[in-house]
Amino acid sequence: MRQAGRSLPEYREAVKGMSNFMEMCYNTDLVVELTLQPVARFNMDAAVIFSDILVVADILGCDIDFIRGIGPTIKPIKNSKELKKSQKVETKILPILNAIKRVRDQLPKEKSLIGFAGGPWTVASYIIEGGSSKTFSRALDLYHSNLEEIIEQITEVTISYLIKQIEFGADVIQLFDSNAGVLSGELFEKCVIKPTKKIVSAIKGNFPNFPIIGFPKFSGKLYKDYCEKTDVSAVSIDYNIPIEWAKKNLKIPLQGNLNPSLLAYNKTKAIEEARRIIDCFKDLPFIFNLGHGVLPDTPIENIAALVDLVKSQ
Repeated sequence: MRQAGRSLPEYREAVKGMSNFMEMCYNTDLVVELTLQPVARFNMDAAVIFSDILVVADILGCDIDFIRGIGPTIKPIKNSKELKKSQKVETKILPILNAIKRVRDQLPKEKSLIGFAGGPWTVASYIIEGGSSKTFSRALDLYHSNLEEIIEQITEVTISYLIKQIEFGADVIQLFDSNAGVLSGELFEKCVIKPTKKIVSAIKGNFPNFPIIGFPKFSGKLYKDYCEKTDVSAVSIDYNIPIEWAKKNLKIPLQGNLNPSLLAYNKTKAIEEARRIIDCFKDLPFIFNLGHGVLPDTPIENIAALVDLVKSQ
C-alpha cells in the first residue's frame, strides 16, 4: 500500500513545517520514521521505503519542485545533453541507502522491505514535460529524435540506484511505470518493455532470482506483453484491469488491485470487492494490494478494516 503514510496523522505531524519534498527524501531519519509508520500502525506484511520516483531525475541534475495540490514541477529538458553524466550515484543517494539499511535492521525478519524506482519512460516523460501531463505531447514529439537517448541515460542510472538499494537491504524491488498507459505498439515496446527488460536483466545478473515487481499502470491488454517480455517476477495490476482477465492472461504472480477511491469513500463496497479479489486469486501466488497509492483523505478505520480482512484469509 504505497503512500499509506499520507493518510496518517503521525505522517502529517512528522512532516509539519517541511516544504521541500525532495529534501524529505534525502533525510535519513525522516525516511526511516515515515517508512515504518504504516507498519507500526497496521502491522503490514512489508514496508515500502519512503521515497519518490523522481529521485533518479534529481540524480541527473533536473531542477525539481513539488507544489502542494499540484505535484512535481520540473524545469523541462529538450535533449539528453542537458542531463548530468552521473558517475557517483552512491554519493548522492547515500542518505537513502542508509535509511534502507536502518529500516531493514529494525523490521522483523518475516517482513519484507520493498525498494523502488520509476520506470525510465515515466521519469523521462516528467522531465521532458516539466511535470505531469494529460497528452505527453512534448515527450512523444521527441520520439524520433532524442527520447530513446534520454531513456537510455535514465535506465543506466536506475540500474545503479536499484542495485545499491539491494546491497543496502531491500528484499524486493518494484518499478513504477505510472505513465505507461499513454503508449501503445512500437512506442510501448521501445520505451517501456525494452528498458524494463534491461533493468531486470542487470539486477538478476548481479542477484539471480531476486524478486522484481513491475507496474505499467493503465497498460490494458499490453500487460500481457509486459509480463511475457520483461522477465519481471510479478506484476502489479491497476484497478481498471478486470481480475478475471488478469487471472486468465497474466501467467506470473499478481499484485493488486482494489480501487483506492473505494477504500477512501465506501468502506462497505471496498471490503466486498476485496473479498471478490481474494476469492479470485486464492489458488494462485498473489499479493493483495491497491491498484495505486492510498488517497490522502482515506479514513484510518477503512485501511484497518481492509488489513484485518486480508490477514484473516
